[in-house]
Amino acid sequence: MTPLYLGTQLGIFSKVKFMRDTKDMLKLVAAIAEEHYNITDGADNNLNYLWYMYHKGSKKDEFRPFVYMAELMLLKKYDYLNDAEIRNIISMMKSEDGDNLAIVTLSIQNLRDLRIKKQGVYSKENEAYKDLKYTYAFEILNHTVFMETMIEK
Repeated sequence: MTPLYLGTQLGIFSKVKFMRDTKDMLKLVAAIAEEHYNITDGADNNLNYLWYMYHKGSKKDEFRPFVYMAELMLLKKYDYLNDAEIRNIISMMKSEDGDNLAIVTLSIQNLRDLRIKKQGVYSKENEAYKDLKYTYAFEILNHTVFMETMIEK
């Protein structure tokens, strides 16, 4: 195999991996947006409209770091992460290495799956999340978290 041909093959594999990683990321973003849209429904109109844009509106299928950050803060609230672990994940998100974002996506997906397995998906009837609707704007996606993550990418 000539080096040029091998490089072409590796480039194709790299593109396939990127497309797979992107598909996984967008699938996770959609799931997060849907759940956070449901959490903010009837509690905070501004945040609910923001999540509407990413769940059903013009920003659907678009990645923004605040989406991951909101999920990280939700995981922190329910003791699946601590501040040091969140800082490490943020550092990986800021990295120029595309593989790090794939690792972040897998990490968030796995922790999210664990939370859902133990507590279920958010619903108004789910007792595990009974106070979340009222504390969301302060503990999960407050102004500071949103602004700092929007500046990053």
